[in-house]
Amino acid sequence: MRASLLRVAALAACVALAGAGAARAQQSDSLAATARATSAARIQPGDRILLKVWREPAFSDTLTVDQDGMAVLPRLGPLNLARQTVGALQDSLRLRYAEFLRNPSIEVTVLRRIGVHGEVKKPGLYWVDVTVTLREVIALAGGLTEIASVRNVVIRRGTTTRKISGWEVGDPLASDLLSSDQIVVGRTSWLSRNALAVVSGAGVLTSIIITIFRL
Repeated sequence: MRASLLRVAALAACVALAGAGAARAQQSDSLAATARATSAARIQPGDRILLKVWREPAFSDTLTVDQDGMAVLPRLGPLNLARQTVGALQDSLRLRYAEFLRNPSIEVTVLRRIGVHGEVKKPGLYWVDVTVTLREVIALAGGLTEIASVRNVVIRRGTTTRKISGWEVGDPLASDLLSSDQIVVGRTSWLSRNALAVVSGAGVLTSIIITIFRL
């Protein structure tokens, strides 16, 4: 009996370890995918760049990319950053700052300026990291109101409007957005919000009509 219990316990431990290993592998794959998406994200006019050079506060700064794609970097002056990927910019700055520093350790974070409007609890403008998902952007705005429609979420970019599907399960990433994009959450239809009242009213009306005919 004891031997059987030991075998069962050993089997359970193996299953638990296998599950933990699979979870770690999945998490590692997710982190790697996020890192690739971040590195490949292209810098756009209107973006905000957080430049951090470790142990060198004089070289660290917060920059805004203007409409011409230009930004002024510490010690380097104005540079055209438009359409560069985050990864390429980080590598380029590491080489450029090596002229002033020995083995500089550089971190570049790119933020998009996104408007969130419609049926969210805290509509407004938000600076969001390119690694976050559209779902997390909406969460920053307080989440959906009670009358919001999860199937009626659009992105307005200039004169174009694009409907977004799958956002509630974490797709797409903010790297797919551009600064000045507007996320608009629509509301459910009046009929769906008042279905119970409509059905109840129809029942009352039917009862009245039947009563009239009986008379």
